[in-house]
Amino acid sequence: MKRIVTLLAFLLTVSGVAQAKDWVIDDAQSKLSFVGEQSGQKFEGGFKKYTAQISFDPDHPETGKISVVVDITSAYAGSADRDAMLPQKGWFDYAHFPQAQFASTVIRQTGPGLYEVSAHLSIKGMTHDITLPFSLAKEGDHWRASGKVTLLRNDFALGQGEFAGEDYVKHAVDVNFDLIATPKP
Repeated sequence: MKRIVTLLAFLLTVSGVAQAKDWVIDDAQSKLSFVGEQSGQKFEGGFKKYTAQISFDPDHPETGKISVVVDITSAYAGSADRDAMLPQKGWFDYAHFPQAQFASTVIRQTGPGLYEVSAHLSIKGMTHDITLPFSLAKEGDHWRASGKVTLLRNDFALGQGEFAGEDYVKHAVDVNFDLIATPKP
């Protein structure tokens, strides 16, 4: 029995267990944005600052981890009026919640070049589990990962008081990302 255990340990060492590689994001070409609807009109906003730690192997996504910290104070919403509302307590409350966090729990492949990541998303002190589908494709010397998830802003207490309902701003917000990255050698 001892020989079998030793042989299995040796085979695992020689064959190499799949390990995810760390990736570097090209911040200048990448984008984290959102689309909401106010008074029947769609508007686009986003976040200018965020950091991502990505460890990922496209052939073995289950070995990966993704962690993103978003600087909420870098948010913009496409107009001076909306931008002025974002820091306030009823919206993002920058003074108390300057960051949002995304932490993967499971990454799986759903088709060729298609994946989904289950994660904990924390905004304004509230954490919800989400599933984010994304595509990954090689483009020359880099890779492009892009995806979209629809969140309900009221799940995170975004838009309170007169904005709590949907009369003025719809609850559903599409969060989009388009990342350009390369695996570290």
